[in-house]
This record gives sequence, structure tokens and C-alpha cells, in this order.
Amino acid sequence: MKHLVIALLLLIHFSSFSQNINDYQYVIVPEKYEFAKSIDEYQLNSLTQFLFNKYGFDSYRVRDEKPLGLKNGSCNALYVDVESDSNFIIARLKVILKDCNGKVVFITEQGKSKEKDFKRAYHEALRKAFVSIEELKYAYNGKTHEDTTTETVEAPEVTEVKKEVETPKVETTTTPVEVVEKETETQVVENTASLDGTYQSADGIYKLVISQENITIYEGSKKIGSAITNDNKSYEVLTTQFNGKGRFENNTFIVDRVVKGIGVVQMLFSKN
Repeated sequence: MKHLVIALLLLIHFSSFSQNINDYQYVIVPEKYEFAKSIDEYQLNSLTQFLFNKYGFDSYRVRDEKPLGLKNGSCNALYVDVESDSNFIIARLKVILKDCNGKVVFITEQGKSKEKDFKRAYHEALRKAFVSIEELKYAYNGKTHEDTTTETVEAPEVTEVKKEVETPKVETTTTPVEVVEKETETQVVENTASLDGTYQSADGIYKLVISQENITIYEGSKKIGSAITNDNKSYEVLTTQFNGKGRFENNTFIVDRVVKGIGVVQMLFSKN
């Protein structure tokens, strides 16, 4: 009987949070967390956006182009923060969601990792924290929060990053590696450098610049995102235009793109 009561209380607890979260249409992820030393350190901000999208949210980074009506400070969005209580032995992370007034709406359970490699530890801890997000089973209910307050309030401070037109170049520094879920065995790319170049897809022409541990993706001279890996077999593709799982087969880069309301759509990028 005691266990049944506890289970019912937990169900009510998560149902209440879920209903509250469902009132918000968007999630805004900052470019840098307070405990980090640099923008998107260990690619934690990129991973945060990816995981929110994975669990059904409409998530944007501060630098991303956003839908009409969504601006910094929008009360129809939740603002993300990640809090770290980590040391050299263990990584501990919590994900915090706040409204446009800075009021905390939801805090996840603390995710922990004892991985010795800092990058792997932070990624594992973040993924474990997101179990609480997954359990919310988010689905936007159509409610709007715009113009619901009578006084002027400031949104949680976010770091603006100006977009600049870049000339594609091969990165010379080591890029942090994201921990990705294991998939079925795919073709091992022996010489990824040979796959640098221009790729044609049904949506246009793209350029892939490949370093040891990731791919930088350009449309023309504009960088639109990257794909990260830890085994040169499967990639987590994160761009402003599409996200999904990627892999190379001969001279073709295949992305299994997740489209909301449709499912998985396969994109083919053939090297010119």
C-alpha cells in the first residue's frame, strides 16, 4: 500500500510539471553556461538543443534563425540553464527551465558520471539528467503566454553571438567529441580527409569540411552546423536546417532526419 501511495504521488508530481511545461511552445538554449569557460564548451549547448528536439520540443539556440513571433525575451518560450556541481572525480549536472520572468518552472534530477574523460563525463551526466525531461512526455497544448503581464520584466540573460560569413577551412584544433548511442555496424571510413568537398542533395549544394573528430557543414560560404562522432561510423548531425543521424556509404553522406509529425526522412548527399 505504501509503495502504491508513493507511485501515485510521483505520478501526480510529474503530471503537474508536464502540464505546466506543455503550456510553452519553444525552448531557448544559451550559447554558454555559467560554469563553462567558452561558448559551447564540450559541445554541451549543442547536445542540450539536440536532446530537447529529440524529446519533442521546438528548441533554438540564441544564434539560430527563429520563427516569426519568437524573439529573445518571448514569454511563450522556456529558457534553459545547466547547473554544474562537478569536480575532478565526478560530473554532476542539472537542467533548469525558467520562464520569461526568470521563475523556475522545472528542474531535472541530477545526472552523474564518473567517466575520467571530461567530455564523456559531461555528456553522460547531461543525458542522465534528461531522463527527467523524457518522462514529462512533452506535447505543446497551444496555450500562449504572450502579453500576460502588466509590468515590464527582463528575460533571463542570454549571450548573443553575431553571425559572420566564414570561409570554409579545416579546423586545426581538436573538437570535443559527443558521446552518441551505439547503432548497428556501418561502414568504417578509413580516410575521412578524402571525403572533404562539395555534396549535392535534393535541397541544394553543401560543403563538408572534415577534421579528425567532426564535420563542419556549409551552405555556400555560410556555416550552418556540424556533425560529431566518436567512432567515424555514426554522426550526430546538428544544423540550423536539419538534425538527425548521419553515416558515410562510399561517397554518399546519408542523414536519417527526424521530421516532427512525419517521422524519419532519409537525406542523401552525393559527393560531386
